[in-house]
Amino acid sequence: MNGKERVLKTLSFEPVDRTPWVPYAGVQTANLIGIDAEEYLKSADNIVKGITKAYEMYKPDGLPVVFDVQMEAEAIGCELKWAKNNPPAVSKHVLETKELSELKLPTEKDGRYPIALEAARKLSAALGNKIALYALICGPFTLALHLRGIKIFSEMMRKPEKVDELLTFCTQVGKDLAEMYAKTGVDVIAVVDPMTSQISPKHFERFVKSYTADLNRYIKSLGLKATSFCCGDATKNIELMCQTETDGIAFDENVDLVYAKDIATKYKVSFGGNLPLTTVMLFGSPLENVDEARREVEIGKGAGFILSPGCDIPYNTPINNLVAISNYINGEFASLDMMESDQQLHEETGDEPEFEDVEVKPGEVFIEIVTLDSEGCPPCQYMCESVKNILPGYEGKITWRESLVKTRAGIKRMAKLGVKNLPAMLINNEVVFDNIIPSEKELIAEIEKRI
Repeated sequence: MNGKERVLKTLSFEPVDRTPWVPYAGVQTANLIGIDAEEYLKSADNIVKGITKAYEMYKPDGLPVVFDVQMEAEAIGCELKWAKNNPPAVSKHVLETKELSELKLPTEKDGRYPIALEAARKLSAALGNKIALYALICGPFTLALHLRGIKIFSEMMRKPEKVDELLTFCTQVGKDLAEMYAKTGVDVIAVVDPMTSQISPKHFERFVKSYTADLNRYIKSLGLKATSFCCGDATKNIELMCQTETDGIAFDENVDLVYAKDIATKYKVSFGGNLPLTTVMLFGSPLENVDEARREVEIGKGAGFILSPGCDIPYNTPINNLVAISNYINGEFASLDMMESDQQLHEETGDEPEFEDVEVKPGEVFIEIVTLDSEGCPPCQYMCESVKNILPGYEGKITWRESLVKTRAGIKRMAKLGVKNLPAMLINNEVVFDNIIPSEKELIAEIEKRI
């Protein structure tokens, strides 16, 4: 059984010879070939070179072609802010200046679609008979956020019919891109909808479930597997994700793997995850990564489980950590010397600045948002945007800060504050919005209580 067969059988909830390993090597593969994320994501040749390198080093059973859920928004007209170590972030929402009726469905010639499709064709030709290739598309709800911005949260309550029109458009964008990818020879379409972790089950049922199910049915009609991915604490919506006619769900470390396995098994849906991105993969040693992989394989064993990171692997993740997991999952001996060497590096304290406490004065408010990184994580980005949006009404009364956990100082800060999930918003050092983005009305109400 090769990697491709292993993944496809697992997505059909059939038994396989061992747990499949699908590292979400997105911009981390840019690091593998010595270039930055922007240079990587703007070149089909670089993407092919990076993914081929990841195939050689990580011995995976499956790999994503491109991990960038802003690509569709860019093709429709949103402006992007590029970063060196992250995928780009949407910096300007196209529906702030245009009406939905003015937007055009992207074709294979728009934005970076030609780059992604060319990379998919070349990788399918080179690796398509060995491993499962995942083509990632932006889920309808997250794409709607990219196009409309955070105003969508208020419209979900006041103008739901307007949100429905937008989601219908976004679903068609996903269908069109899935059809384009199907012609390149990929095996799986992963519908990546990270913003769905930031809404209640009631809103998931109302604004996500039917649109995602429609998209998944279409993907399957193309002869491909359909999977659904959500980062952040998606626990409250895991069962609803399983009801979207998907072949598999994937989630990050905020979701308890034992719980997810129970729910997914009930629906005979494959489940994937959830190696911790920062505390283990970015800052852990190879030994710690192998220990975590072993723990998760023990929990997930049986039909349906795919070992994978919780999300797009950070750019600076040590290569040896991924190699160690690969060696473990493939039953190969991993060099103890390499592990000890990396353990030594892991124990170095470094000289990162600490996040200091902020003294809150009477009549003022301090907002701290703990994130993975708002430059590369849509839920983190939109939680920060929700604060920026209300700042003009509180000039001189509110200060705010983003505290990233992609540093050791950030991880210490998260532990000190008692933050369990990302992103989280603290107001005057109290966790107020835990992994859920507030509407403008909700955020203002919490601020007014404290001024």
